[in-house]
Amino acid sequence: MSNEACWIVINAYFDEKGLVRQQLDSFDEFIQMSVQRIVEDSPQIDLQAEAQHTSGEIENPPRYLLKFEQIYLSKPTHWEKDGAPSPMMPNEARLRNLTYSAPLYVDITKTIVKDGEEPIETQHQKTFIGKIPIMLRSTYCLLSGLTDRDLTELNECPLDPGGYFIINGSEKVLIAQEKMATNTVYVFSMKDGKYAFKAEIRSCLEHSSRPTSTLWVNMMARGGQSIKKSAIGQRIIAILPYIKQEIPIMIVFRALGFVADRDILEHIIYDFDDPEMMEMEQNVALNFIGARGARPGVTKEKRIKYAREILQKEMLPHVGVSDFCETKKAYFLGYMVHRLLLASLGRRELDDRDHYGNKRLDLAGPLLAFLFRGLFKNLMKEVRMYAQKFIDRGKDFNLELAIKTKIITDGLRYSLATGNWGDQKKAHQARAGVSQ
Repeated sequence: MSNEACWIVINAYFDEKGLVRQQLDSFDEFIQMSVQRIVEDSPQIDLQAEAQHTSGEIENPPRYLLKFEQIYLSKPTHWEKDGAPSPMMPNEARLRNLTYSAPLYVDITKTIVKDGEEPIETQHQKTFIGKIPIMLRSTYCLLSGLTDRDLTELNECPLDPGGYFIINGSEKVLIAQEKMATNTVYVFSMKDGKYAFKAEIRSCLEHSSRPTSTLWVNMMARGGQSIKKSAIGQRIIAILPYIKQEIPIMIVFRALGFVADRDILEHIIYDFDDPEMMEMEQNVALNFIGARGARPGVTKEKRIKYAREILQKEMLPHVGVSDFCETKKAYFLGYMVHRLLLASLGRRELDDRDHYGNKRLDLAGPLLAFLFRGLFKNLMKEVRMYAQKFIDRGKDFNLELAIKTKIITDGLRYSLATGNWGDQKKAHQARAGVSQ
């Protein structure tokens, strides 16, 4: 293609997409998918008063179950002094120092279970839980899809691409945050220290609120500098999440259920005069891992169960967190060891931490989802505490009063206004300068 043709294509792209399409798409994805997913992933609130022993007979007090279900977002509105809602235009928010945000509603099912009776279900339709700031020109903004003429009548510039928020009257943009790409294996050589090479993967489930869990497979450095680069005879260990000590890589394979495969051993262990290693079986391996956990169990069964759970749920969750993923995980672990060996034998380049291909950008969507997840958790905690007070006195509680709508509203507004991305109470731990 000629130079001119390239520019024609580039211009056509920007004519169609505009400069901030990535911000708008990211925000729409947050509203349409992430919010609902976060609400559905949160466990239902299960409350019960302490059993009373007054009349001699033990009464089982009723259980209260709260489940948050479908969410709804209305158009950006604000309430006047007399309590009448009216649609809020972005320019009005700028001039009157308001926040351009839309109310969020959720359906809540409240179930009361009494002994020997049918459970009573009440539906609370469209309960207000807080306001979410709206990105200008996104699908949920009042300006989306208007003609240039309509925009001019609303005192908006038709050339303004949007992609920002209006918080307390000032315009705020979310800066994309760089992070290392998840679910990719990197091999680095360590200058000095106990390891010669390390392979790491930050594993995280797609579309899930769980934090990433990192797995390292490291090759120990042997003695002096001269021998360090030769790969023969180095021990290879794995560092698993929640397990305090390093675990020899063979034990991890055994714990995944690969016991006698001599060919696996020939690919990975060079040290065949190590009889202990050869005799360990799966339960022994699981027990070995479980005993080195953060909270080691008392009995062997508990330790084995703990190790199984960690291997299933915390190690390489992106490969799978259900049962029977052991084979896939063993293959993946083998791949990591393989990469480690290639690097240590000098057959493959080491990875570059700063290479842009190894980075991912968090745009408005993931950033807001991270914030909303924390705030929604706080909201649930408050509801639980409020309701428990009433239930302990033997009364029923009012759901509308239990929901502190300020938690979500103020939390999102605070972070967007100051740029401190995280909980207001833990401001020193939060990332600064995310919104500007």
